[in-house]
Amino acid sequence: MLGGVLGFIVFGAGVAYYGYQNTIYPVDKSIGLLYRAESAQTSQEVANYVSEAKTLIPKSGNPVWSFPTARTDFGLIQNELSNIIARSNSLSSMQPQSADYNTGLVDMHATIKVIEENLIESMPYLFVSFANVILSSLWIGVILLIFAVMRRGRAKFKKEEYERP
Repeated sequence: MLGGVLGFIVFGAGVAYYGYQNTIYPVDKSIGLLYRAESAQTSQEVANYVSEAKTLIPKSGNPVWSFPTARTDFGLIQNELSNIIARSNSLSSMQPQSADYNTGLVDMHATIKVIEENLIESMPYLFVSFANVILSSLWIGVILLIFAVMRRGRAKFKKEEYERP
């Protein structure tokens, strides 16, 4: 019985680690990179941070199952990040002290802020991904199985104790 309980705990920790490492952490890390891009002072820094964040965000899909919106659509977020990189590359050919350069940089910072908010909005729904739901259901099934085995074992033990002379 002790082995089953320890196995249950190890399985639960593994499920939690797997779910966080593969679904939550990459998006959380990309939000941190976008914060850095939002405060970057040159268009090249913006492009570098956004490019790195772009690789961590899923290519498509929408984590909101019930009522998906365009704000939480990863495909649209990827397109917007690609646009930011293109705008950043075109800004790098301008004079850094010019009004056009600064206006473009401020515009990119504002767009990045909106994307950050959209990713933050989608974070709670990432916990309810298909893989996480299946693994959590398996974990709950193991809990119920352990309780059923314990109840049967206890009933059998009590029955044997009462039958002894």
